[in-house]
Amino acid sequence: MLKYRSVHKVLFLICFVFTLLHCNSMEKPEWTESATFQKFCGCVTIKEEKKGNNHLGSLPEGALEELGTSDYLEKLYKGLRSDFEHSGTPFEEAGGSLVGKGVELKRIEDDEKRLRELLIVIDGDVAFPSGKSTLTPKAKELIAKVGDAMDAYPETNCRIGGHTDSVGAFSMNLKLSKERSQSVKRELKLVHKIAEERFKEVDGYADLHKIVDTMLAEKKNRRTEIYVGTVRIVY
Repeated sequence: MLKYRSVHKVLFLICFVFTLLHCNSMEKPEWTESATFQKFCGCVTIKEEKKGNNHLGSLPEGALEELGTSDYLEKLYKGLRSDFEHSGTPFEEAGGSLVGKGVELKRIEDDEKRLRELLIVIDGDVAFPSGKSTLTPKAKELIAKVGDAMDAYPETNCRIGGHTDSVGAFSMNLKLSKERSQSVKRELKLVHKIAEERFKEVDGYADLHKIVDTMLAEKKNRRTEIYVGTVRIVY
């Protein structure tokens, strides 16, 4: 067993050195250009990979001042829509919103139809098991899109709100909705490295903000909302 481990270590070191040599070589074999190899050898970092997302696009620090809030968010809106659609979440227009599987993308505009915030609504039944605040794999996939967008558009912040239907005790629903909003924040903060100061509000509201006014188990009322806006309003 000891001999096997020693041989295994030697082989690993040989592979590692070989990999580094090829990463730094001017003439690389064609197979070293693959995304898998690039990640393995450390030639491409996760941050560089995100910046290479042509569907999402990106804007540098200072672009908000140059573009103004509405144009800045227009670019984010188009990029986020494109990123969702190219990764297998096509949208259909419904009631002024873009609706996809488990997610909805809405424009929040002022009285003069200028874009002021984006609203990403994640279906509560898709995002969490019934009565729990643990994110599902699908929820993490959808939240990753928001995290990538906030990383690519650094002059943004967000507000997160958890909502339930009216079935059950209000106190339990309020607690659950708060825990769910915190779960979304943790995913954005710990996995996608969104800084604490970019979270402007994280709270739960039980059934205080219903979409459908009913005391029944209404699916549309069970949701998590993520509002993404700019760090300030620039005209």
